[in-house]
Amino acid sequence: MTFKSAHREFQELARELILVRQHNLKFKEGDSQQDILLFSEAALVLIALERFLRMILGVEASDKYTLPNLLEKATSARLALLKLPAPDRQQAILEVTNVRNTMLHGNYEQAAQQAGCASVADYFKNQFTPEVERLYQVTNMLVTQIDQDTGKAR
Repeated sequence: MTFKSAHREFQELARELILVRQHNLKFKEGDSQQDILLFSEAALVLIALERFLRMILGVEASDKYTLPNLLEKATSARLALLKLPAPDRQQAILEVTNVRNTMLHGNYEQAAQQAGCASVADYFKNQFTPEVERLYQVTNMLVTQIDQDTGKAR
């Protein structure tokens, strides 16, 4: 049994994420945002990222760990499983954590303030979509660092 086949749930998360992402990528700047599923995409990418980290960490992924802890552990020098696609590991973890916290707690006022946006509407117009896109790209880059057959770092 391969690592990939042992984690059918992750394949389903990835499938749903791709479907939602393909739907969202049809929209261009200036289009009506009424039918975009950006919250769904953000939620799915966060769930997929955390599930992936738990899969590759195995017994190292305590039930008490949340996404930031899992990222710390998976990218640690001790385990050498993943390398974040950023020059500053701690900053990258903080950025992922901030997007996660915004989604988890629904505190868009705080997110707007931290991003230097004039309002929540400004945050959604200028900041949220690029954050979701970066989060997707980071997740994709991390997933490609693990061999689908063995579950080990490439």
